Amino acid sequence: MTNEPAAHAVQLVEFSDMEETGNAVFGDNMELIRNVKVRVSASVGQCELTVQQLFALKSGEVVTLDRASHDPVELYLDSRLIGRGELVVVGDRFGVRILDLGASRAS
Repeated sequence: MTNEPAAHAVQLVEFSDMEETGNAVFGDNMELIRNVKVRVSASVGQCELTVQQLFALKSGEVVTLDRASHDPVELYLDSRLIGRGELVVVGDRFGVRILDLGASRAS
């Protein structure tokens, strides 16, 4: 008698429609993840420079961005656009006042 595992043929059934069964893993229970920290970033604009222009920059120069001063600031969560807002000053720091939040509205 050998200790080799027995091999059996398996008959697979193709599913055309996956039927939802059971409960969602997290459901509406945010308690499990509510203290997980995420990084949100705000983008006020961007510009394109050649390497020569980049190395020629001097202290005090102004780099013009591709957005107007009244355009919304874009909010990103892990490189994904999640909302828009406006730039504000809070004490001696910048902040963003949320104007629109949610992936369905931000795209």
